[in-house]
Amino acid sequence: MSKEPQMYVFDLDGVIYRGDMPLPHASETLRELRHRNRKIFFFTNNATKSREDYRSKLERMKIPVSLDEIMTSAYATSLYFKESNKIGGRVYVVGESGLVREMESAGMEVVRNDDLEHIDFVVVGLDKQFTYDKLAKAQQAILNGAEFIATNTDATFPIEYGVVIPGGGAIVSAVATAAGTEPFVVGKPRTYALKKIIEIAGSTQDRSVMVGDRLETDILGGNRMGMPTVLITTGVSTRSDAENALGDMKPARIIDDLIELLDESENLR
Repeated sequence: MSKEPQMYVFDLDGVIYRGDMPLPHASETLRELRHRNRKIFFFTNNATKSREDYRSKLERMKIPVSLDEIMTSAYATSLYFKESNKIGGRVYVVGESGLVREMESAGMEVVRNDDLEHIDFVVVGLDKQFTYDKLAKAQQAILNGAEFIATNTDATFPIEYGVVIPGGGAIVSAVATAAGTEPFVVGKPRTYALKKIIEIAGSTQDRSVMVGDRLETDILGGNRMGMPTVLITTGVSTRSDAENALGDMKPARIIDDLIELLDESENLR
């Protein structure tokens, strides 16, 4: 029998909640896992909010969490800048306030729409106020030599009542098409942020379980890291999708409700 998991890494949208609606048994399951001394980490590709925003949202849902247990693709981007010795560079952000705050907190100079000369980086995430003007400015900055960074490439985004809306990947694709170049991607399925989570938590890949709702991000990223993966059917990918998945998009386990995680004998097989 496989050894017990040490840590669970949960995606948020479609796993813990949809929009502002917590999903069934989320709070109870997390509370019980903590009672069993399992480490908990949350990792979302959604870059629209800061880590502080996500902590507040989770606490409103009766899920207490510390800031050090939250990773977002926006925060991971700030870590990338720090580790690459690029702090202080000028950044044009296509994204929302949470992404801007994470860039500023990292020491990056976020430029405004009327100050677009000498841009070092263009960082793109989900932006619900995306316009042709923003597209053109991002394109011109990249064509003039700015490094193109995407927080994530999620094509869609799950909200309440089973609805999905366009995700950050749709905007990234528009900028990539206009600029004729592909970005460096920080979020899942790339493994950069997952490596940082394991480092921060002091865990190991084989005992850190990735729980997500997307085969092409959560499951692919977890499998690439050598982590056991669990697909929950409350978000984007369906049970049929998971059963028919191949290679690194195949989850080790499929569940329909988070409470099923409490049967830990199934997780690491």
